[in-house]
Amino acid sequence: MSWDYNTSLNRVETHLQNMGEIEVEKLVRDADLHNLLSETCCRDIYGAHVYVDIPNFADLATLTTEGEDYRRVIQALHIYEREVARLVEEEVFDGVRIHFQGAKLHALFFRPIDDSEKIAARAVLLQAVVRHFVCCIFNPEFPKLPNLSVSGGAALGNAIGTKNGHRGDRELLFLGAPANYAAKIMTGTDTLRITTDVYDALPESLQDYFVALEDDRMGITVYDMGSISLEDLDALLQTYGISWDRAASLQRIKDDKANFPLNKIEYSDAEVSIDMDSLGIRNNKRVLAASVFGDVSGFTAYIDKAAEENNAKAALRVLHAIRKEMASIVKHDFAGIRVQFQGDRVQALFHLPKGDEKRIAARAVDTAVALQSAMELVIKKVLPEASELGMAVGSSVGVTLVSKLGTHGNRDRVCIGDSVEDAATYQEGSAGGQIAIPAQIHANLDEDLQKLFVWNEERALYIATSLTQDKVERARKASMFKQAVHVASGAQGIYVSSQATAGSRSFVPSSSFAE
Repeated sequence: MSWDYNTSLNRVETHLQNMGEIEVEKLVRDADLHNLLSETCCRDIYGAHVYVDIPNFADLATLTTEGEDYRRVIQALHIYEREVARLVEEEVFDGVRIHFQGAKLHALFFRPIDDSEKIAARAVLLQAVVRHFVCCIFNPEFPKLPNLSVSGGAALGNAIGTKNGHRGDRELLFLGAPANYAAKIMTGTDTLRITTDVYDALPESLQDYFVALEDDRMGITVYDMGSISLEDLDALLQTYGISWDRAASLQRIKDDKANFPLNKIEYSDAEVSIDMDSLGIRNNKRVLAASVFGDVSGFTAYIDKAAEENNAKAALRVLHAIRKEMASIVKHDFAGIRVQFQGDRVQALFHLPKGDEKRIAARAVDTAVALQSAMELVIKKVLPEASELGMAVGSSVGVTLVSKLGTHGNRDRVCIGDSVEDAATYQEGSAGGQIAIPAQIHANLDEDLQKLFVWNEERALYIATSLTQDKVERARKASMFKQAVHVASGAQGIYVSSQATAGSRSFVPSSSFAE
């Protein structure tokens, strides 16, 4: 398993040749986005992007003792996602459930078309309803779990919607500031936040529930939602025609608990590569795994600028080329699991060989290096217009719950655990061209690769910058040459032929050294 320059170059060039003409038009009427959007049929959509997360689930999936308690966590996660999906889409909020990223919902509101007040109000009220639902309905139904808390973020504006992937594995993707900022303003604590664009679109009756504050991380003003009484929430829902029935929601939770009892929920480790599509509430995996997040750094500004200059088609062509190559690297070059795409970010999982942390960690880092290599050595060669973009990668390893949860026919691949959240955080804190890993992964790499990472005291991580396969290869050859010199001088070591220093474009993965 390895990344090869020529193979990668051929894949990218072939994809570009077969891509077809991309169409980007403004969405001017209601449509089923799942059926409308494709790799070449894209739409500029004015809407509110909303993220709602339950941060507790990551800790529960990692730290809960195996047995009945762990099955209860799986049951709760599954039932939570089923009900929240219903709230978003089934005639309650009339939104679009894009997907769950673990326990984090990404939803879109774009109806009524271009009606900023109603769209913004629905984004805000969804957050308020989910907070009330979790506090007053869900938590009491799961008294043996710690009380779950809700974190949320919402942003309003134009984003380009597209859909790509392989047959049976296609996902909605949204590119632009609203889809990005809605996630970035979340804090991971019990807070619900909105951007200035959402706040300005709200009527005064809703603005009164928010307090302005500065987000030092992003350098922007955000608004924090205060508490909303039950009576006020009901009045606001009625004003905006949102008919949420608490009693019906509670009954669905009770029905789901009866339909998916603890004794019917199974989980196990995995000896072979996990088939994500075979998983569900009754069949889950709990594995030692490395999570990898690779993000196209700078792409939000890149696509926004391209849209302003009427050049969005070219930017989307770049994205599609990067996206498909990222998937190929994960699945074909390193036999990993491409969990999902999150805008311009790929999430991958590596869990084999079973329980072998050293080789799992090495494979994750090999993949990170390959992602950097594809961006710097291939993508920028074939598509010079991508020169200002970079690849930011984060990885971490730990116990991970792997499943496919949600409502029938509309389920999401999910990987949940502290290491998943850590990997995402490491990536988000990295600049283009950086790979960030914790000491736990660094300790599992061979010495030659370890030396290419530098300890960052402020982040408490090892960082490699501009680390591509040619640099790794040169480092290995230099090490092998030194070993050969020691052998020739009579020191103990291994014999290395003079061919060890010959030039080559093939990539020697660190995982092969671990083996």
